[in-house]
Amino acid sequence: MKGRVFLVKMVAVVIFSLLLGATAGAAGFPERPIQVLCGWPVGTVNDLMSRAIATPLSKILKQPVIVQNIPGGGGALVLGRIKTEKPDGYSLFQTGSNMYSQIPLTRAVPYDLKDFAFLAQHARFEHYIVSRSDSPWKTFEELIQYARKNPKTLKYGTSGVGSSMHIMMEYLAIKENVQWVHVPYDSATLSATALLGGHLDIGVLTMGLELEHVKTGRLRALVCLNANRMMHLPDLPTILEKGYDFYCTSSCTWSVPANTPKDVQKILEKALLQAIADPEVKETIKRVNLPYAPLGSEAVTKLVIEDHQKYGELMKRLGLGIFKK
Repeated sequence: MKGRVFLVKMVAVVIFSLLLGATAGAAGFPERPIQVLCGWPVGTVNDLMSRAIATPLSKILKQPVIVQNIPGGGGALVLGRIKTEKPDGYSLFQTGSNMYSQIPLTRAVPYDLKDFAFLAQHARFEHYIVSRSDSPWKTFEELIQYARKNPKTLKYGTSGVGSSMHIMMEYLAIKENVQWVHVPYDSATLSATALLGGHLDIGVLTMGLELEHVKTGRLRALVCLNANRMMHLPDLPTILEKGYDFYCTSSCTWSVPANTPKDVQKILEKALLQAIADPEVKETIKRVNLPYAPLGSEAVTKLVIEDHQKYGELMKRLGLGIFKK
């Protein structure tokens, strides 16, 4: 009997110690600088938003928050760091939600959706097809007709292989029986620059800093690739309004390695949402022409999983990516 009582007491002491250690770990976090691993080049929309959020985040957490740019693979290269970064909350990943949900469906990558815990979202991406104003087509329908008559002639740029825009163009190529040439870049900003410089025929972009060129007439918007019309171009029809049954989805997400302690995740989620609500952050998101769309961990996790299922069903149906025979 005494032995059993002693055992119960020892178990209680161990459990209490573990709980105390977990609480102390959370209470002491963070104790050193935090790095934000951004999947896009310096000066791009995602980079600007990451740096804007890092400033109030540093004040909230009372530690330096340093943005490190790791571009490549259309924003997916950075996520390969999941295998080397410690799950301690000191490394945050900031990239597009499609890097988690869509790219693993297009090719072999060194990570999986389940490797990450999603903390927050600060904005949504809006996608559209644009061309220079001197192009021979004036509408989306004329573009499709031109592509049919001139196979493998048109070059289009996106933010990378496996991006929402790339998958959409593969979908359209199959639906419309056209052949065009994909030219991937490390960001939509670089793709837009190439289009303006005459190196591409069309750009399949996320709404961003190039909007100025649409408004001044250098670029012509042909169709919105999202389910709803765009915030800054409300008269531009959507791909659904054109009669198609698929549309682009992607957002600006924050994550950590999946086995990061839950209490640390909670601290980071709360701090991120507070930083995202900062007036200067809202102004930056407005300045880069994206819809402000803050979400917490539960909501953004649900969206990423649904997105993964949606794209998986499409690509399996069309035989694209990892489903290609």
